Amino acid sequence: MITLYSGLVVKQPLLETLIPAFEAYGGTVETVFEPTTVILERVAAGERPDLVLGVAESIRDLADQGVLTHASVEELAVSAVGYARLPESASPADASADAFIEYLRDVAVAYSLSGASGLHLQKVLGDRGVLEKIDERAVRFPAGLTAEAVVDGRADVAIQQMSELRSVTGPHIVEPLPHDLQSYGRFAIGSRPDAPADADRFRRLLQSDAATAAFEAVGLSRP
Repeated sequence: MITLYSGLVVKQPLLETLIPAFEAYGGTVETVFEPTTVILERVAAGERPDLVLGVAESIRDLADQGVLTHASVEELAVSAVGYARLPESASPADASADAFIEYLRDVAVAYSLSGASGLHLQKVLGDRGVLEKIDERAVRFPAGLTAEAVVDGRADVAIQQMSELRSVTGPHIVEPLPHDLQSYGRFAIGSRPDAPADADRFRRLLQSDAATAAFEAVGLSRP
């Protein structure tokens, strides 16, 4: 058995496709899915999974600290930030950044307090002086999949990595943020020193054509 701590950005392709493919040949993967910031807190508290998958810069930092080996660190995927809404709901007036910000002022927005997309959104809204206004109606997630709030009616719009939005079951539409508001996240994996041989085998699977197809199906691209 190997242990994997992973960001939510790849949860759907891992659970639906890649982990089952790995386990079909005799391996077992025990998973924890959390935002990278939460994973880092757990590692700082002393937890040592065999593999960590998260924001590339943080994975390299863990390698610098000796938690992961430098030789094992590999970038896997790039993700854009998007937004989700129900098909019948209002949409921005046009594709511009200004129109999108005005759109957010009139809806209840769900976003993550700990994920990279939520931190980016808070900075964007703060820089434009509208964060306090939007937070009056916002549904703020400590962690988790924000599109769930759109599907169950708590929010009108959810913002998160596009692959995370698409992983939620329900009739919602997912689109990228306007270019001027966009942030592209790079995600990597690394293994701890003395990790079992199956950890290397799992990392190799994530570099395969099958993994590329699984990532692309949820809107992720290769670095």
